[in-house]
Amino acid sequence: INHSPLLISASQDGTVKVFDLRTNSSSSAITTKMALPNEQALCVSLGYGGTLAAVGTSKARVSFLDLRYSSGTNPTGSLMGSYVDAHTEEVTQVRFQSVSNASGQTKTVLATASEDGLLSVYDPSQPSEDAALLSTLNIGAPLRHIGFFGPNNEGICALTGNETMSVWHWDSAQKVSDVGGMGLRALLSDAVGKSGFGVEGSSVEYLVGCTWANANCDQDAQQSPSDSKALHLLAGNSEGDGYLFRMDADQITPLRHLKGGHRGCIRDFCWVDIGIGGQRLVTGGEDARLCEWDLSGTSSAPSLSSSHKMGSGKVKQVKRDDASKKKGKKKKFGSPY
Repeated sequence: INHSPLLISASQDGTVKVFDLRTNSSSSAITTKMALPNEQALCVSLGYGGTLAAVGTSKARVSFLDLRYSSGTNPTGSLMGSYVDAHTEEVTQVRFQSVSNASGQTKTVLATASEDGLLSVYDPSQPSEDAALLSTLNIGAPLRHIGFFGPNNEGICALTGNETMSVWHWDSAQKVSDVGGMGLRALLSDAVGKSGFGVEGSSVEYLVGCTWANANCDQDAQQSPSDSKALHLLAGNSEGDGYLFRMDADQITPLRHLKGGHRGCIRDFCWVDIGIGGQRLVTGGEDARLCEWDLSGTSSAPSLSSSHKMGSGKVKQVKRDDASKKKGKKKKFGSPY
């Protein structure tokens, strides 16, 4: 939860838990069990200032949890209801987003994505699922990642298990571009090869996620962060390399080569504000590592600020030269899915 001491998690055991990081206890402050037998909680997103949680489940449902504080008491996390008609298979992504129209009016919408290849956008302030549905996009393949983009968050990008990417205008349900179709990875690999910062034979094997951000993160830049925001795509390969691309309407531009941090597939990422308009990129991978990347300046090879390996309840510093001290056959990692 942004700017909050609370951490929320969803699990395949069917529970959603909220932890208060201000306490020394490892037990959760709130634990909510999904309503149906053997129903797994696959993803979670928070909206309305952290007072409402949407949970995508293995039973093709989107359930809502009440996290409001009232009369000085802690929230109960009780189930408020579910959307049950939008999807027919597992809901793999849910995302709340504040959007605005041309007149500057803002509202919160909820996007849901599923293994059934459908992406739906709702207005959760409406009293029923039918009234809340704003649009449904047929992506045509199981969905792995979704992200809003644009000055008013009028666009949405969708990444699939087939390693394809498409961009849409969600309100009109109109597709803007297939972004290379099934040949996207080849286009990205070719762009890396021509950029000069990939080693010979560098290839992009999978897509991680897309984001609307200022990826230059140059603290000395004179323009405001909002002026330089663009749609970016993070991709990678099984050797642990990550590649950050700027995705314009008529051009794909490699911006950063994330090398030396991971030893397996990168699974997820997020941007972290560090003050004075700066940002760091944090990535997590199948190698159980969290890596923080300093993207400031113009270098195509950003520095690895820190790398932590997650163990049995411990977080320890992993030095960058550890790999050179290890002997034996290198472990191979497959597709992140």
